[in-house]
Amino acid sequence: MTPRRPIDRFLLRTLLWLGPMFVLWYVLAPLILMPIAGWSHFVLSHAFPQAIAGVEQQGTAVDIVTRFIAPANPADSSAPPGAQGQLVFTINALKYAYGLPMLLALILAAPTGWGEKLYRAVIGGLLLLPVPVWGISCDALKTLVFDMNPVIATQMGVTPLMRELLALAYQLGYLILPAVTPILIWAGLHRDFLGELLPHTRLATLTAPKSD
Repeated sequence: MTPRRPIDRFLLRTLLWLGPMFVLWYVLAPLILMPIAGWSHFVLSHAFPQAIAGVEQQGTAVDIVTRFIAPANPADSSAPPGAQGQLVFTINALKYAYGLPMLLALILAAPTGWGEKLYRAVIGGLLLLPVPVWGISCDALKTLVFDMNPVIATQMGVTPLMRELLALAYQLGYLILPAVTPILIWAGLHRDFLGELLPHTRLATLTAPKSD
């Protein structure tokens, strides 16, 4: 049975597009993450030069290269006893970038021409770029401040207030922004289509029979 309400048809089309977009996103993830890793490197190395030396992409993950010294990995048999090196840790970048296939599915489900879809996909992707950069940056700082030796946080000059703000920023970048931002961007790019959906929703509410 075909849905009659425009919003029902739109939601159905979105669900149908969601699977293929996630598959395409996963296959192309190393390419998609290149600008994300580049901007994460720019932000972290310039905002925290005393702590972060660089961000290096490794497939679907990024290595955070710090300026702190750590003992060599015990599993590395080539390292002599007592050897030290730069502290490096890895972040799974995909967990902050899943908003892109969501946004593409919403754009493809909207009743617009293919040229318009392409234009809005490019604009939406650019607007979405700060979200994974925020997530990776906060994850890197959270790892240094909360998960590593407390001496590192002391060397970074982290105050109790900064710890609270960092924890909040990390939760925002991990739980909220990746899921909510694609919807907000889509709504901003499709105000004309929203105008077609909302009147039908309000009309259905107004004409619903009242219970005695």
